Amino acid sequence: MVDTFRHRLTTRARAVLLALAALAVAGSSTSAAVLAFGGPGGGHNGLPPIKHVWLIILENKSYEASFTGLNQNSYLWETLPSYGVLLSQYYGTGHYSADNYVSLVSGQAPTPDVQNDCPQYTDVSPGTPAADGQVNASSGCVYPGYVQTLFNQFDQNGISWKAYMQDMGNDPTREEANDCGIPGNPSGSGVVDPGSAEPASSNTATGIADQYVPKHNPTVSFDSLINTPNCQNVEALGPWNSGPTSAPGLAHDLQSEATTPEFSWITPNNCDDAHDATCKGPDDPTTQPANQPPGSQGGLYASDIFLKFWIPKIMASPAFQDDGLIDITFDEAFPPYTIYGNSFNNYGAAGEPGNANSALNVSTDTAQSVVACCNELPGPNTTEPGAQAFGQDTTPGGGITGSVLISRYIKPGTVSAQPYNHYSWLRSMEDLFGIDRGGTDGEGHLGYAAAPGLIPFGADVYSNPSGWGWSTPVPSGSGGTFLARAGGYPLDEDNR
Repeated sequence: MVDTFRHRLTTRARAVLLALAALAVAGSSTSAAVLAFGGPGGGHNGLPPIKHVWLIILENKSYEASFTGLNQNSYLWETLPSYGVLLSQYYGTGHYSADNYVSLVSGQAPTPDVQNDCPQYTDVSPGTPAADGQVNASSGCVYPGYVQTLFNQFDQNGISWKAYMQDMGNDPTREEANDCGIPGNPSGSGVVDPGSAEPASSNTATGIADQYVPKHNPTVSFDSLINTPNCQNVEALGPWNSGPTSAPGLAHDLQSEATTPEFSWITPNNCDDAHDATCKGPDDPTTQPANQPPGSQGGLYASDIFLKFWIPKIMASPAFQDDGLIDITFDEAFPPYTIYGNSFNNYGAAGEPGNANSALNVSTDTAQSVVACCNELPGPNTTEPGAQAFGQDTTPGGGITGSVLISRYIKPGTVSAQPYNHYSWLRSMEDLFGIDRGGTDGEGHLGYAAAPGLIPFGADVYSNPSGWGWSTPVPSGSGGTFLARAGGYPLDEDNR
């Protein structure tokens, strides 16, 4: 019995070493997806015993823009789904950006100002409690201190976390990097137009571009986080380096499991998150001059560069090798048309003007960018979380974005058509980390993450529950990546 156990340990150790060696040699190549699966263990709520989670959140792309080959992003739509599971029915909760970030971490439904990306950074008014853990907010976008977030739940349960914001603090005159990256004091009249990406030419403080934007940082929206010690957990992403670094940031923290938080939120800058089609700064610090002038190519091309660098680095880290989970998702779905400034090609029927992908021969409109799922509720402050986006008569939600998750507890190359949204994600994280007290329902779920019948990630996602086995990348789906369709089903075999 002892010899058998020793043999199993030796075999697993050899597998781990082989996997790490493959990662070191592969760099950003596809073989970086080879994982050394370990043994079974007991997680919370019958879930896998995942110890570390990294969320990378990208911007403004519908599923059909990201996962069909429309744009120059083969790493996201081909390679990464072969490492794990592609959620072809993952939805945003509203338009535009800020309300989705707020929903992800707090379960709060959109409010007028948050839905409008916080044109004036000021406290919510009246800020009184409403039903279902919501807040009455006719104006403002910074929630009162009694409103809890996933980060507060982590603190209360002794779970370490960090939020990494690329470019935060590049221009110290624009954001307070030591105070969660807020654009200023939200009390009183607050801060008008709290900022967007800034080119190097206008940054007199450092002479480099500052493409950090507060609306993509969920911590700035809550008094329970800003102006508190929690802000020490919100820091700049740090330098892009090919090797270990002593400079603060993600690369430094990944060097050992002891320095890696149990939960990591990663917001790329306004170029590398695919938000801007034409960036105000460089999209690849590893190959571009530090002070490259405006005009860099952004969109999904830039996000692919970002992912190609950081995903292998995370996967090679000791923390990921010890029961880690990577989640790549988007805040909301934008139609894949050049007129919206975030796509280089139009997606539509053969012969459609401006369609560089006529071979796809699939007609489309903006419908995929405004649909909702999961019985999403509008909340007490707005009637339509979709904010009448893209000229639609009815706009129920944030549209289909898709999401990719990678873990040894997930069978590579799988596709799930189970509908999920940001509230589902929040509930899934609360369950995964064993948060089972407090919240809106008394069982650890905040806001609309506590909605009756809301489905968190289940066996369709965690399709390798034991964690045992050796797995290599396989194509995502039979015949390629599925196209998404509202309603929770993929296209049939003949139309993929």
